[in-house]
Amino acid sequence: MNRSKKFFTSVLSMIMVMVMGLSFSVSAVSAATNASVHDIYYTVYNEKGEIVKEGIIPAIGARYSWGGSITLDNGWYTAFMQSGPKGFYVTKDTSMSFSYSLNRSATIEYDFYQNTTSDTTYPNTWKTGTKKASSATLTYTADKTNYYFVGVTNASSDSITISNVSFVF
Repeated sequence: MNRSKKFFTSVLSMIMVMVMGLSFSVSAVSAATNASVHDIYYTVYNEKGEIVKEGIIPAIGARYSWGGSITLDNGWYTAFMQSGPKGFYVTKDTSMSFSYSLNRSATIEYDFYQNTTSDTTYPNTWKTGTKKASSATLTYTADKTNYYFVGVTNASSDSITISNVSFVF
């Protein structure tokens, strides 16, 4: 009798350990997928600063999809922000990932803007850099609670086409 009680206790202990381990891994996956994915409003400007095109890119997993693309000639710029147009509200210590795909490997210059208000008229440049690739993910962590958005300039000699964009935080 004592032996079967020990066996039962051992089996029950192993089951409890497995259940607890499983619940921790589910919590970790849940936390990892808890980032917000948003619709993105974009405005394309030519080298003279004139608006050429505007549109909305739906969030990943939205019930509608974006079948378009954004073409930037040399020196053209596009801003990716929340519709309005306004910056995305991001709290301090939140990781932000901006991803894009191009039709070819090309050089782009990017700017992350940070403002104390959602207004995007006179943004403060927060982070800046250059990438040469056909796709990239740019990740930064917000150093303060503010409004953020991203701008991209075609620094290649030929036109580029952006076919995929996401901003996750």
